[in-house]
Amino acid sequence: MTLSLKKNVIAEPAVAGWYAWSYLIPPQTLAKYLKNHYRNIVESYLADPETHRTALRNARFLGGPFVYEQDGSYDRIREWYDTLRARIAPLSELADAIDELEQNILPAQTGASLDQVYRQLPGPLAGRVELFYNRDNRTPDYRFIEPFLYESPYYDPGLQQVRFSEIHQDARRFALTTPVLAHTPDQVLVTVPLGSELLDTVFRGKLTAEELDRVTAGLGLDGERAAAFRAFFEEDPAPTEVSGPADPGEDVIEYVGHACVFVRHRGTTFLVDPVISYSGYASVSDGRFTFDDLPERIDYVMITHNHQDHMLLETLIRIRHRVGRVVIAKSANSSLVDPDLKRILTRLGFRDVVELDDLDVLDTPGGTITAVPFLGEHGDVRIRTKCGWLLDLDGTRVLFAADSTNVSPELYPQVTAALGQVHTVFIGMESVGAAVSWLYGPLFPEKLERRIDAGRRLKGSNFEQAAAIVDALRADSVYVYAMGQEPWLGAVMCVEYDETHPAMIDSDKLVAYVEERGGVAKRLFLHETMAVRP
Repeated sequence: MTLSLKKNVIAEPAVAGWYAWSYLIPPQTLAKYLKNHYRNIVESYLADPETHRTALRNARFLGGPFVYEQDGSYDRIREWYDTLRARIAPLSELADAIDELEQNILPAQTGASLDQVYRQLPGPLAGRVELFYNRDNRTPDYRFIEPFLYESPYYDPGLQQVRFSEIHQDARRFALTTPVLAHTPDQVLVTVPLGSELLDTVFRGKLTAEELDRVTAGLGLDGERAAAFRAFFEEDPAPTEVSGPADPGEDVIEYVGHACVFVRHRGTTFLVDPVISYSGYASVSDGRFTFDDLPERIDYVMITHNHQDHMLLETLIRIRHRVGRVVIAKSANSSLVDPDLKRILTRLGFRDVVELDDLDVLDTPGGTITAVPFLGEHGDVRIRTKCGWLLDLDGTRVLFAADSTNVSPELYPQVTAALGQVHTVFIGMESVGAAVSWLYGPLFPEKLERRIDAGRRLKGSNFEQAAAIVDALRADSVYVYAMGQEPWLGAVMCVEYDETHPAMIDSDKLVAYVEERGGVAKRLFLHETMAVRP
């Protein structure tokens, strides 16, 4: 008899008590989010919980800086926060040092040599940043020497945790603004580095009772917490006899939800922007693709960009033991707004991470992966870590364009000139998007004016922009995805559209536009299976 996690057990990663996403792994970005975002949320809640309760009764404020409560939350959060403040004191020092550099030291530099400025650096940054001027020779800037920060006291894996619990429906509450604590006896919070191989053992399953006992002890669990953790496991079904080699399955493209697409071609498997649903409970979205549908081996995971809904740590950590290679856009800025994604993934336990620059090609069995330039969707912030993925499957060419915003109409004709026709395009059309400060605001040295903030959006293409992409690539199959409508996206997104929303109107127009020209088009939702065209 062996044991594996029940299908409806979720494992929510956390850093410093907050639902983990990629910017909470590097010390410098974690420090800034703790100081400029999470501290404000929790202190506002502790000062006036009723305001948070009132706000969350209004759908308009979902996704805002408000704490969801459970029974006894207030006292539990207050006690947690009192303890946390001492634990994160080094990160507070790092955040203050970054502010000193950005608000006082660098603004005083106007073009003269920076040699002496290194001696003014606050202690947390000394030897861990490089200073330079931009090409106008007047505007100073800097980059982090990130390996030194990860090896410093400011990187503390002891702040990393995972909360295990059971869910019984697809819908999830927004998780990014509520502390991840053990609110009930059936929630088990364990302190463990998110890159720990112990987690791989948990998620791989098929454990004997003795192996489960060793894992439970390794996670520091005993007594009632150990018993609660063991209750998340169930017996595996009896194995069936299999004669001959396993069938790798038919070639297929499967829409999994949001921007996640699974591809199998000649036995090689690909997974784009993994965000996957759980199972093991009655659901209004039966027939969806879940963790149960994943193969034992995922040869390539392809991440288009470093946003929570495309690089979801909750899914990535759970499938890590299955993953061969992770493919990402070249990530060399090491800036506060664009930390090194390869280094983040390495700290998360991924051993084979490959970066591709614009139009770089990676050979795969039966085809290639090519990085395609990706403009927009990042509020005009200098983010290098983003690209679309062109997957060539023995001549069938599929582009995962993510939230590419066609702000430069000349871009995609140049893509076609360089790479040739693309047969199938997956394109995001969340054409309104959040203001840039919703995501990046805590990293800015000063608050943006409301007018400017409202004009710089985290958005995908509208109809005219998307139609121009389709025309330029000469695509005959077009799928609108990454719309955030699946209920299991609720943990990281709060997007609810009706048919009058601009994103729905724009995507409907694109579907009609392609169909009128004899092509295949659809706005995707929940799950869709497409055969790989010959």
